[in-house]
Amino acid sequence: MDELKSSYLEKKIEAHMVKDDGGYLFVFQRAKLSMQDPMELQLIHEADDALRKHIEMTEDEVHIRVNPPASFFVFSRAREKNVIGRWLSAYQVVKKIRNHQLTRLMLAVCPENIVFDPSMSPYFLHYGVRDSLPPYEQDQDTLFRETKALILALVDGQHSFEDYLLYHQTLKLSNEAQSILAAGTWDELSTVIQSRIDALEKEEKAFVHIPEKKWKTARYTLIGTMIALVPLLFFTIYTLFISQPRQAAYVGSGESFLKQKYSEVIDRLENHDPKKMPYVVQYELAKSYVRYEPLKGVGRKNVENAITLQTDSQYLLYWIYIGRGENEDAIDMARIMEDRELIMYGLINEKEQIKLDDKLSGEEKETRLKEVDTELTQYEKERKELEKQLDEQKERNLENSNVEAEAKPAAKEEGEKEQSKDSIKKTSEEKEKSKE
Repeated sequence: MDELKSSYLEKKIEAHMVKDDGGYLFVFQRAKLSMQDPMELQLIHEADDALRKHIEMTEDEVHIRVNPPASFFVFSRAREKNVIGRWLSAYQVVKKIRNHQLTRLMLAVCPENIVFDPSMSPYFLHYGVRDSLPPYEQDQDTLFRETKALILALVDGQHSFEDYLLYHQTLKLSNEAQSILAAGTWDELSTVIQSRIDALEKEEKAFVHIPEKKWKTARYTLIGTMIALVPLLFFTIYTLFISQPRQAAYVGSGESFLKQKYSEVIDRLENHDPKKMPYVVQYELAKSYVRYEPLKGVGRKNVENAITLQTDSQYLLYWIYIGRGENEDAIDMARIMEDRELIMYGLINEKEQIKLDDKLSGEEKETRLKEVDTELTQYEKERKELEKQLDEQKERNLENSNVEAEAKPAAKEEGEKEQSKDSIKKTSEEKEKSKE
């Protein structure tokens, strides 16, 4: 189980590696070492003297502590640097490995065995000592493959070091990663890295560099300006694509209406919401639709006379909806006005529209037609009842008129009699006075 958890370095050097606040501790089991004389281990002090090293031996173990300066950082931190910095560091790694001259010290190339100084120069934490401390030998092919895998983990980073090392043939790699793996010699590898550095430096020269504070100020100013311009942008879009075309349609439809070109009025206003139209435009559009509505005789005359510049807006909207074939909206508007005749006219139009609708199945048509017919029958029944009530009221009014007409002559005759009596009485009185 412990073996499964071991890092690539721990498996390679057969030791346990511990990182603490002070640095790194490598713990070796003496029984596994080929070391004959503890003094042989002192060779590790000859490499990377910037790293302080301390060797301690017990009866069973060898402890090697490595303490890098506080300014040094690990491989994962190096991965966070900018792209050109990582490629420069990769070049330094290749250079350090190629220039390694201490033949008795063996390199172990992997991410956990390397740290970097602030200039991105690499340092190895552990070196093997030939015939004393693992790794005991330096296989050049393995070293070259480890180096390429380390560079890929540093500059590409799409996969882990061990994946690049062991499974690169099955990985999906970028062109840059493939060019590194394709390098067959140290010179070719250095050339690939240098070419990439040159390309990045050329790209870098195309950019203008400004102080971070100035950049932040400019950035926030730009963001603030963009936020301030958003309402203006929306207003401009609204004006250009909504308001101006709509106003142009209103003006154009008015001109067409004055010229009695009613079909042009309808065409110009076809894509505009009638509820948002000014009252005059609603009037012109409703008047235009009624011109083409299949009304006859008195019905047409009554509707045309009803549409004036004093007509309720709901009535205008009703005829606009009827003209556009939006019968459900027209019926709803008629219900609001509580006009039975308009509701029935809308239902009749709706019925014809359902019959002509090819999108509806036969069953759907039958269901909807039945609903419309039921409602039409109900309104027809109500209308007949109302007409009956009106006829009865007329008959009652006529009877009352006849009674009044008969009563008037009798009253007149009685009045004449009274007048005659008064006249006779007056004449008698006058006669009495004359006698006296």
